[in-house]
Amino acid sequence: MYILLIGYLFVVVMFAAVVGASKWALGLFFFIVLAVLPTWFIFWLQRRVQKKKIEVQVDKENKLP
Repeated sequence: MYILLIGYLFVVVMFAAVVGASKWALGLFFFIVLAVLPTWFIFWLQRRVQKKKIEVQVDKENKLP
């Protein structure tokens, strides 16, 4: 999954750089909207799933006699 994310970020950064060559504000906008926000969202979802798994594991350990 990470290799796909790295490839996606490479393409988006190159796109933002090309757009940003003529209008830097538009390039920055594309970088934030297409690279930063989706990446943050993916990591947020992954961390949420990890926390749920840890919580379930702790609950199982606490219920043991």
